[in-house]
Amino acid sequence: MIRLRAHPAIARLCRDERGAALVEFALVAPIFLTLLMGVIQVGLHVQNTNAVRNLASDGARYAVVEYQRGNKLSTSQISMAIRARGVGPRYNLNTDRLNVTVTEPLSRIGGVREMRIALSYDLPDFLAFVNNGVFTINYVRPVFLINT
Repeated sequence: MIRLRAHPAIARLCRDERGAALVEFALVAPIFLTLLMGVIQVGLHVQNTNAVRNLASDGARYAVVEYQRGNKLSTSQISMAIRARGVGPRYNLNTDRLNVTVTEPLSRIGGVREMRIALSYDLPDFLAFVNNGVFTINYVRPVFLINT
């Protein structure tokens, strides 16, 4: 059997493990950071989904309460009130990314005024390789106002 002997300097480098942790971290760090950014992105998505849903509920509640007080608000007034609440301190949504549409379709129930609150919110993405528009939250909620 033939054994090759390495040069003493090369043999010494092969036994030295002082930089092994740095090399291993350099290999794992990009994957770890990408996973971390993904977790942050998912957390923001869940938080903003809940914010949009709750904002639609608050808008419906506002419309019903004002209607019961005798204030016959227009769809644009309700839309502005929802937008103002959404960009306020409770929800802190970005005004440039939030779209609020309140329409009044033909009511499906006689004697009832029906409104439709549609919210759309574009989330910012931290991952550069994800196409824009993937993270858009769309939520629609009907509101029924009883004519008194």
